[in-house]
Amino acid sequence: MDKYIKIGIGVMILDGNKVLLGHRAKNKKDTGGIFEVDCWTLPGGKQEYNETFFEGAQREVKEETNLDIGELELFGAADDIQPDRHYITMHVIARKHSGELKVMEPTKEDEWKWFDLDNLPERLYSPSKKIIENYLKKAMLN
Repeated sequence: MDKYIKIGIGVMILDGNKVLLGHRAKNKKDTGGIFEVDCWTLPGGKQEYNETFFEGAQREVKEETNLDIGELELFGAADDIQPDRHYITMHVIARKHSGELKVMEPTKEDEWKWFDLDNLPERLYSPSKKIIENYLKKAMLN
């Protein structure tokens, strides 16, 4: 495998004290990202050539959830490394959303659900967990 660092985007869509998470299908195929199944994830994916990370965030969220997002903020970034791949994941927060929530790619995420930030599921996708934990730490400081 080529040894390149790639860019991933994780989008934390907030609705009051709730965050949108998708359940990664148990039979999900490895698409080259950080590969973990049967856990809960923020929407997101890989940044494409010639698009900004905000454009990538909007595209990925639309492709996966059918939602349009706005009031975007770059919240941070993190290294997500497995033995055969390395991603820098851009952490984006969306404070507005519109549209009808739908499962658009059922072979990837088979359910989307709003979770209270105080009552998150146990099994979180590791890149998503980093974003959420950093957000909650920052919220406690304010």
